[in-house]
Amino acid sequence: MNTDKIRERFLAGESLDANQESLIREPILRSWRRARLSGATDRSARLPFGSVSVSDSVLMQAADPVLSALAEDLLLDQSSLLVADRHTHILRTWAPDAMFSRRMESIGSAPGHFATEDVVGTNGIGTPVEERRSYTVIGAEHTADVLTDFACFGAPVYNPISKRLQGVITLTALAKDASPLLSGLINHAARTIGERMLDLSSIRERVLFDKFLVASKQSRKTAVVGGDILLESPGASEHLRNINQNVLWATISESLSTSHPKRVLQFPTDTEVVEILCSAVIFNDQIIGAIIEILDQAVSPEAKKSFAAEPVRERWAPLSKSLPGSSPAWLSTLEQAEAAMKASIPVVVFGAPGTGKTTLLHNMLERLVADRRPLIIDAATAVENANGWIEELQEAFTEGAPLILKHINLLDDDTARRTTEAILRMPQQLERGLLHATSSAQGLHPISDEHQALLDVLAVGRIDIPNLRERKQDFRALLKLLEHRFASTKSITYTQGAFNALTRAPWPGNLRQLESVMRGVFALGRSSEITIDQLPPSIAEYASRRDLTMLEQLEVDGITNALIKCGGNKVVAAEMLGVSRSTLYRKMGTYKLDAERFFF
Repeated sequence: MNTDKIRERFLAGESLDANQESLIREPILRSWRRARLSGATDRSARLPFGSVSVSDSVLMQAADPVLSALAEDLLLDQSSLLVADRHTHILRTWAPDAMFSRRMESIGSAPGHFATEDVVGTNGIGTPVEERRSYTVIGAEHTADVLTDFACFGAPVYNPISKRLQGVITLTALAKDASPLLSGLINHAARTIGERMLDLSSIRERVLFDKFLVASKQSRKTAVVGGDILLESPGASEHLRNINQNVLWATISESLSTSHPKRVLQFPTDTEVVEILCSAVIFNDQIIGAIIEILDQAVSPEAKKSFAAEPVRERWAPLSKSLPGSSPAWLSTLEQAEAAMKASIPVVVFGAPGTGKTTLLHNMLERLVADRRPLIIDAATAVENANGWIEELQEAFTEGAPLILKHINLLDDDTARRTTEAILRMPQQLERGLLHATSSAQGLHPISDEHQALLDVLAVGRIDIPNLRERKQDFRALLKLLEHRFASTKSITYTQGAFNALTRAPWPGNLRQLESVMRGVFALGRSSEITIDQLPPSIAEYASRRDLTMLEQLEVDGITNALIKCGGNKVVAAEMLGVSRSTLYRKMGTYKLDAERFFF
């Protein structure tokens, strides 16, 4: 029995006997078992699109020349190279042959896509990351059908000093061209990239040190910070010693950009409020650190008493404990939220309706102030009663409770201005990172000066929360959470068709819609196995739909988002998308998008 037939049996859920297992390489068999445990046995899977990736500057700077040269030297026309981050997000690809490049893109091997093993199964990107070692996957050893024509040679990239995983590089060729020499080639490239990362890190350290020498001659209260580097003059050390270095850098890196390289920030400690002027250190168009100048500032006894009285809390439970998910888009969201909590900065969460913006902020504040329930004030009330909104806001500030302002995008310009003034008159919650807000995803049009001023105050940290359709690999964790809340039995399973329908549906209402649908399904409680016929027809119809290509998914997302922002008005949506109304109707027909289902 060949590998292809053994794979067929395994993916069909059949048990393999000892003789069959002996015909499969042990590393591949181990990966197959992990894929089965995580439910990643969908043979029709492609590498899904997560989000546009922000490439790690040091990894990309190190990998670019190495892989560019390797791509030119490869004798195989039908081949490609890629580099992905440690979350398997593809950052860049190289393919000398244009036809092969298009073939790679059609299966999702393109920037922004990801290949975690628990979604795509055994593959040459996610499996090396999972195993933390080089991996070769040839032909039918892949889980997904679209990958069985290829041989993938993946090698993790490590920092030679810290031994931390930085990313993975993968060479893909046709299965018929597989050769052990390709494995050696990609391993050598991974080691070279790791060594270049070390050199680039050394350059970064030298640049920051030179900046510190210059700055320290101009001021006795200066320092330079960047990642794990902190260089302080004695005058600065006196003020910075009570501020955690990780918190310091997280706050500064969140606040600066290449377009806004300077900013004044405040850091409360037990005895004072340290006010600093931060100036970005830019190298190769990337912010690698910041020059810090301590500003002289008089602090009132009341402020000192307020900060001194604030108890030092133990580290909170990770947000992932109550907000599960392993998709790169969601992990990035949680990382940003954790950084904001450590830095005690105010945050605005942007996103579509139902994505869980308020839930995320609620979980953050409950961890920061466990003994006080966060107050939630909805700006929708200001539409009818602006004065009442301002009064409610001022009363909440007086109480000193942690506060979430919902839907600040609904404020008119005058109310936005008055809101900013009210916050600045009583900034205690703002300065302690206990005042956050939510807003709809920002549209194509510029916002008013009044709203920009409000965001300048509140959005010291910004989190763009992903839509549910960007979190395909989170569905099992989310369904488990909903089962625990709404199902009468705890041992629920899903047929492959039902699970396909749930993960392929567009979910314009996001988590709120998923909760509504599954609550109804669980309430019927006909059996412990969820089948297609138990799902609403509008969801069940997606069971037989193929997975979209990257370009198709981008088009669907754009149309869906425009229709949601325009309340279903197709004329306005077409104008927002820059297409004719007939083109919008044709595209909606192609993708079978029904605008009426976007609102419920």
